[in-house]
Amino acid sequence: MSIDMQQRWADRPLGMRDVYPQQARRRRQLESKLLRVFEQNGFEMVSCGLLEYVDTLLRGRASSEAEDWLRMVDATGRTVVLRPEMTPSIARMAAPLLAAGTKEIRWSYAERVYRRTNDPASLSWASGKAAESTQVGVEWIGRAGAEADADVMALCQAALGALELDGWQMVASHAAFAPAFLEAHGIAPETAESLTLCLARGDYVGFRGVMGALSAATGVADDVLDQLSTLNPLAADLPEPLQHRFAESESGRRALSAWRELRDLAAVLQRRGLADRVSFDLTLVRDLTYYTGIVFEVFAPGAGAPIALGGRYDDLLVQFGTPAPAIGFAFEAERLLTALTEGEWLHEADERGAGSAGGAESSGRARTTASGEEASPW
Repeated sequence: MSIDMQQRWADRPLGMRDVYPQQARRRRQLESKLLRVFEQNGFEMVSCGLLEYVDTLLRGRASSEAEDWLRMVDATGRTVVLRPEMTPSIARMAAPLLAAGTKEIRWSYAERVYRRTNDPASLSWASGKAAESTQVGVEWIGRAGAEADADVMALCQAALGALELDGWQMVASHAAFAPAFLEAHGIAPETAESLTLCLARGDYVGFRGVMGALSAATGVADDVLDQLSTLNPLAADLPEPLQHRFAESESGRRALSAWRELRDLAAVLQRRGLADRVSFDLTLVRDLTYYTGIVFEVFAPGAGAPIALGGRYDDLLVQFGTPAPAIGFAFEAERLLTALTEGEWLHEADERGAGSAGGAESSGRARTTASGEEASPW
């Protein structure tokens, strides 16, 4: 057999990555540990099929979000999608139970999700644009308010504590604040939407470019990004002139409503001792349009994208016929493992995985360093 033929057989589709024994053990250990923390806090594990109908996933979201979905046609001629994330699938599963009278649902999961990517797996897992990744998370349906938001953020923090991850930081915002804030400054809704997309992509250069052109053409203040960046619900209320100005318009009142929710959450976090590793960045906008309230992400050294993402989506369940408040979050397992192992997990080879099959590291037991100190099992 020629070398060329062997190489063709060994080729993988773009973005796909093989996981060898040591890597697979570490990932399974991580999933199990997270699910155990979730179970201890009252969340029961569920699972669902890999495929969803495209119209199911489009409920409550913009069609532009479907651009990187992997689609196919099933035997009935309907378009199905490899699920790109878990929340809509959980909402679909929960809807019949809510319709039958269930008041509250607390579920956890550990599932693969898929997206189209132009990056090789070696880059995509680190950058947050993986074709295939593992989400381990929770969804809490039936609870609204700042206390519930803080409960979910506390659960995320507890899971990070159980993993003994150092250096992480949680960043919070509100899905409705930035769009309303922009419109309240006299920016047209369609332009505000474009600017919000820039924020969701982290494209601050593009944001400032649009604002500069808009300011030159209309006289609108071009410092709104700086204004957004300086607002901190943990530290101070909105300046009174801004409050009075916002009270005079519908978009301003939406911004004030979102701000009050941010302030309520900040107060709860402080009262419960959860605020030390939480910062607020009101330029944080999630790229999923079904979010309606508090959103948050967790960052850690060594991971090129958030290791956890979550938020409130009170209007999603109504798209399935059963209105209910809901909030959830998910860890991105591969990114989390990259942070836990300082990048080592991404680069482990088959020989290393096979060679350590019987060692303490593969069993999840703590290792001992050369100095005699106990090291992390990751």
